[in-house]
Amino acid sequence: MSSDSTPEKQFKIAKKLLQDGVDGDKQAAKRAHEKLLRLRETQPHHALIEAYYGSSLALLSRDAVKLVEKEEKALESLEVLNQAVEMDPNEKEIRFLRGSVCLHLPESYFYSSRIAIEDFTFLLDRYQQDSNYLTHKQVRRVLRKLSKAYQNSGNEVKANEVSQRLASMYPKKKDD
Repeated sequence: MSSDSTPEKQFKIAKKLLQDGVDGDKQAAKRAHEKLLRLRETQPHHALIEAYYGSSLALLSRDAVKLVEKEEKALESLEVLNQAVEMDPNEKEIRFLRGSVCLHLPESYFYSSRIAIEDFTFLLDRYQQDSNYLTHKQVRRVLRKLSKAYQNSGNEVKANEVSQRLASMYPKKKDD
């Protein structure tokens, strides 16, 4: 068996394809979903694979043409991501993935901003307990996403508080 066919290597490839899908490559999103589906079948209790699989469903939902398919894939994505959190509630990558997916779903239909707020707050709480839990770049991303989640939920006051916290902790940089 070549090293290209190990589950770890396949997972790494799937994660790269998923990121390409997030960046707009619809074919990469489909290929990531296929790889993650196969990995999920061979490793059914792997919470991180489950979370990435759920994220791939969200991309399929985003790229679907038919409204019914968009809705079905988005609901399935949420279900899978919630299952991943149940499997490993303390895994930061899973919490970040679920929060990010929830942040991009239409609030008026899915009401998922509260889940995004929960996940991003979870990450920041852990960071408060251990400053090595997240990198500075990750903290900035989480704070930006948390502010957006509060904004999506209609809580402008909290959104502004988080934005001010971000600005005070991390003055604007070129790569932001």
